[in-house]
Amino acid sequence: MKPIKFKGNCPRNVSRDAKYSIRSMGDKPVISIVYETNEGERWYPTTDEHPELIDLVRNVRAFFRQEPSGTFYINEYKQVILPVMGQRDYYYAGEYENPLIFKFEGLRISGQPLNFNGNSLQKGDEWIGPHQGIPYVLTAGGNDIKYRVELRPNVIREVKLSKVIGEDNARLIAKKICDVIGLRGGRFYVNEFGSIFTPRFDGSSIRYTYIGQLDFQFWFPKPQFQDKNGEIIIM
Repeated sequence: MKPIKFKGNCPRNVSRDAKYSIRSMGDKPVISIVYETNEGERWYPTTDEHPELIDLVRNVRAFFRQEPSGTFYINEYKQVILPVMGQRDYYYAGEYENPLIFKFEGLRISGQPLNFNGNSLQKGDEWIGPHQGIPYVLTAGGNDIKYRVELRPNVIREVKLSKVIGEDNARLIAKKICDVIGLRGGRFYVNEFGSIFTPRFDGSSIRYTYIGQLDFQFWFPKPQFQDKNGEIIIM
């Protein structure tokens, strides 16, 4: 079956530690991440416990005759999406519910809002989880949230939360983000656990701060599929 183009929020120009990757380790494929510590170390945790997810990604890559290894993302609705080399489009690979948890040197690394001791994070705490997530932007003034989607070559649409749930509701959600980021606005991330975090420059390095958990009732809708003229598309 021909892969479906994904027309929702697609990560572009994000750092290497904001992506999931499939690579080979010995004779088997694994899912890997890049984890950068505050001490300047770079870790490369892997897991081989998700063969179904690996198959989802590889099926799309195989259709386009790409190498089986490559990057992918999981959005807040647990939709697996990935870029294809030589194209601007992203493609939908399927949904994946099982949580990705990486074990490295006795530590448990995941996008859940927990510290290394298993205690729940509170708003404003340092985010020690991986940086994989889908980027959004808090607008200047802290009243709205937006992202951009490329509709076709040289055509960009800016999608604002206020146009989806109304200005008053969007302002309430944006305020929770603004309390951490500030009125200047800026980028933040939402991962597949609904965890929200943001990078902050402390004068010498970039550190990440936990903002809270996503309220799906007051958020952008989940991209849906509809059969139109015999072709499956995303609405």
